[in-house]
Amino acid sequence: MAETALAQDMADADAFDFDPFDPRWYEDPFAAYRVLRRDHPVYRHATPQGRLWPHYWMLSRAADVDMALKDWRRFSSAKGTLIDTDISLIPPNIFNMDPPRHDELRAILSRILTPRRIADLEPAVARAARDILDERVQDGRLDVATDFAQLIPTLTMCSLMDLPVADRARFLRWNMDTLAGNDFTSPAALAAYGEMDAYWKQLVAERRRHRGADLISEILHHDKAGVELSDAEIAGFCSLLHDASQNTTMNMIANAALALGRWPVERRKLVADPSRWPAALEELMRFVSPVQGLARTTTCDVTLHGVTIPAGDQVLILYGAANHDETVFDHPERLDLDRPRVKTHWSFGQGIHTCLGAAVARLETRVALTALLDVMPDYEVDEAGVVRNQLVPTRGLAAAPIRRLQA
Repeated sequence: MAETALAQDMADADAFDFDPFDPRWYEDPFAAYRVLRRDHPVYRHATPQGRLWPHYWMLSRAADVDMALKDWRRFSSAKGTLIDTDISLIPPNIFNMDPPRHDELRAILSRILTPRRIADLEPAVARAARDILDERVQDGRLDVATDFAQLIPTLTMCSLMDLPVADRARFLRWNMDTLAGNDFTSPAALAAYGEMDAYWKQLVAERRRHRGADLISEILHHDKAGVELSDAEIAGFCSLLHDASQNTTMNMIANAALALGRWPVERRKLVADPSRWPAALEELMRFVSPVQGLARTTTCDVTLHGVTIPAGDQVLILYGAANHDETVFDHPERLDLDRPRVKTHWSFGQGIHTCLGAAVARLETRVALTALLDVMPDYEVDEAGVVRNQLVPTRGLAAAPIRRLQA
């Protein structure tokens, strides 16, 4: 994709102004990322109406993104990973923690979310994906965001946490209210967090009385010696599993479906040879970058490329820009299912906060897209109907219609 006129004009006029919360960048942020990497690798963006910080910084080069994600001592998560957001209003979770508490809580979840538990999800995910498609693809049309991608992670979450499927519409609404906009502590978001808090606390009380084989029961009855969990931390685990397991994966599935629609030669490789899926999935993850950026706060002055970021400032680490860095990937704006070294990407982060649910997200995405290509091997994107609602933290889609191509 060629650099957009908007980014080119700004670069030429030496008046570049990139705001990831501005909808004009939602469709094609990659043009701006190129300008950032080339001319502004440490970029300061003012937020005149900021609630907590008057400005924040952005890192866009792959080497800097990798360094910052791995250096938790200088780039702390303790003040939150969402830009200009008061995390005291959000349930506590390991996203917003540093060691040692982060490591203690993460160890509990990593011991429970085992490869066997994840692999056992595949038949149910495959069945759910096919049932959804059989029901909704009646006239050769499908909104892969609202009628497909948003539904699968919710059903998977219900399976992992042993939640009633009848509540899935409520779970999706909570997810959209809290993470699918630009204000993560809006009145709607805070109302959703309040409802979730009451729901999780009641659920935790039930699982204390009646232990099951689900993730919540195993968190409650974990066997890691010397680590006590408060009810708030357990509810935070539930909130984390609810939000993270749905938002990133539903946007990954929907954005990947659009990418395959826009790159028909690559899509047909998968239709012809499904054994390509392991490598293809990594390239799709890189290309789409479901998480475009998360924040850290500096604990000391940090100087990069001759620019000093003061201690206590917030930094947006642009995963999506790193995944399209031309110093790492040749022709990064091209979807290439034969790309070498494709596992070198930052879609799931790096360092101590590498996504714990990466294996679940990979499984859901692969199974969902395999089912989609079985039902609609040849399709195109209805570009006029695509509606994006977000860039960071996730590249969100409110509508993503596709239509079957007639033979």
